[in-house]
Amino acid sequence: MRAFLLVPALAALTAACAPAIRPLGPIAPVPAPPEMELPEPPSESPPPAAPLSLSDEEYLNTRALMVPVDGVTPERVPDTYWQARDGGARTHQATDILAKRGTPVLSADSGTVLRLTRNTLGGITIYATDPERRFVFYYAHLDRYADGLHEGKTVAQGEVIGYVGTTGNAPKNTPHLHFQVMRYVDARAWWNGPPLDPRPFLTQTGVRLGAPQTASVPREH
Repeated sequence: MRAFLLVPALAALTAACAPAIRPLGPIAPVPAPPEMELPEPPSESPPPAAPLSLSDEEYLNTRALMVPVDGVTPERVPDTYWQARDGGARTHQATDILAKRGTPVLSADSGTVLRLTRNTLGGITIYATDPERRFVFYYAHLDRYADGLHEGKTVAQGEVIGYVGTTGNAPKNTPHLHFQVMRYVDARAWWNGPPLDPRPFLTQTGVRLGAPQTASVPREH
């Protein structure tokens, strides 16, 4: 029954979020100071999705990313990465995970919070990185941040970093997390690296840090 309920919600989400959230566009040659808001994406399409090298795939497989929404299993993560946006001019290049407003958003991997921003498209957002700074994780449409979250904070996988909401251009009756993964290829524009589909690498059910966890069966890649 749940699958039938998700279909109309995802359809409404696809229509309402065009243009979709994507990495914020380039600004100055160096990142803006922490107190400054990053600019919104330009009108042109984002960088094309880059093919992963074997080393990238192997690395992400070893990280065993967690679904970044509490209680959501990998099987429930919808395949929205290749959905058309802007009349077919580009693809979504992210995944939208539906959940009730206020559901805890979890860190998909251990790492560091790079930037906390607010903008008209993503609303309340978080940029974080993995321990080796090879990838950037982007969380958008949050209702609010977790208490004590700040830029530079080291977070553990499964740690609560925020809560699902509808800020930014998200449909107000369809709370969800917009989750995106990008390669960290340039320290001067880390927020705008080539994106990749996170869904095949989300192998663990979202479980808050410290809560009992049930092992998930990894997907075939």
